[in-house]
Amino acid sequence: MIRSSYLKLKLLLILIVCLVPFYSYADSTNGESLFNRNCATCHKRTAPNILGTNLKEKTFLMIVKHGRAGTMMGSFKSKFTDKEILDIYTYLIKK
Repeated sequence: MIRSSYLKLKLLLILIVCLVPFYSYADSTNGESLFNRNCATCHKRTAPNILGTNLKEKTFLMIVKHGRAGTMMGSFKSKFTDKEILDIYTYLIKK
């Protein structure tokens, strides 16, 4: 009886671990550092729509990863991970 209950509990825990997504929370301190080292040269701290950006998270991620046609904004998909881009985004929306 105890062994059966233990097995059911173990299976339930495995199921929960497999079904619950793992979220990585963005780190604005890391984002500030990344922005200052990689983005501030072109975007300066006074650039419109950068600090306190109104862009949605997905839009920001796509622009940084793939660049923006017709502008000097190039692709950074080989430089930053998605998490690093979201860290930068978190820093910018807090400004």
